[in-house]
Amino acid sequence: MKSLYITALLLISLISTPIFAADASKAMPTQDQTDMMMECNLAARNSLINMDIQKVEATCTKSMNEMERSYPDKGYMINPMLNLAFIYSLTGEYAKADPLLAKAKSLGEKFYKPGSSEMKSINDLITDHNIRKSQPAQIKKAVVTSPH
Repeated sequence: MKSLYITALLLISLISTPIFAADASKAMPTQDQTDMMMECNLAARNSLINMDIQKVEATCTKSMNEMERSYPDKGYMINPMLNLAFIYSLTGEYAKADPLLAKAKSLGEKFYKPGSSEMKSINDLITDHNIRKSQPAQIKKAVVTSPH
């Protein structure tokens, strides 16, 4: 079961990174900002292996806030938002995941066309989250500790 979620998160991270980038003809994130978004993707993926949920919270929150502050008129903040919501959903922290997913959907509707692959990805993650809410948490946060 754990390997299924690792694979799913890896695919979401790899697919979402280019999908949730804004129009290339306009201002792009700096290399530091791009590195920050990639760190969020890697932290989310690796958290399923090393269980360092705190690192996901720190890196994805930092990335999400930086992208929202620097590029409020683009969708750069959606990917870190979805990574964080996914981890909260897996750990059963639905009250933390719900507002992030709602905001990601709202932003997605602002930046992407209805029926686009971006909106499909967001809606699929929300559907999976809602199914997950009726089941026990896949990852028990109480046993999650940093490997450091």
